[in-house]
Order: sequence, then C-alpha cells, then structure tokens
Amino acid sequence: MPTYTIKNNDDGKHFDTVCTYDELQTFLEDHPAFTKVITAPHIVSGISGKTHKVDDGFKENMSRIAEAHPNSPMAQTYGSNRNHKETKTYNAITKHAKSIGKSHDLNAISQEYKQGQLVK
Repeated sequence: MPTYTIKNNDDGKHFDTVCTYDELQTFLEDHPAFTKVITAPHIVSGISGKTHKVDDGFKENMSRIAEAHPNSPMAQTYGSNRNHKETKTYNAITKHAKSIGKSHDLNAISQEYKQGQLVK
C-alpha cells in the first residue's frame, strides 16, 4: 500500500499514513481539518545484481586496478594477473598466517609477498 503525507491544518503538523487511496479519500471527507500533502513519489528502480548489470568497461577497469594491487581484496574479487603457482603460494601463506594466531600480522605477511617472489 502507498504511504500518504497528511497535514493537520489546525496546528500545521505533518504525518504519514499507509492506506489505500479510497481509505484516504474517506478519511479526508470525514475529517475536514486534514489535507493531503503533495510529495515526490518513492520509486524503487531495481535490485542490485538482479536488474542492474555491471558493464564490461567497468569490469575491465576494475581488473586493471586489481592487477596493479595483487594483495588487495579487489584482486580477490576481480582477479589478478597471477599464474596458478603464484595463486597457490599466496593461498598457502594466508592459510598458514591465519592458523598461527593473532601474534602474526596477516596484512604484513601479504604486503611482503610480491609477485614472482620465492617464499622462505
């Protein structure tokens, strides 16, 4: 049901009500001290991911940014230019760093890893 804004003409206060258009007209006829206020409609344009698709130009731009920052979360989302061996090495490092505990800083370890670097 739609939401209507109604104004009390006696004190100037506004309030919202949810009802059908027929119920609104009945209320306004029964209570002459109230009037309907004209407002902008609330429009829902769509659901992200369902009706809005990301175009290929945006994806290409995001993948270029991800390639420039291979250790970022964006690289995990949009991919990076790592080959299979480098991806497996990075995943092993992050898995090991998470299993060690809070004494090791995962961000510092991932920042030290550069593409093509041998892991000690």
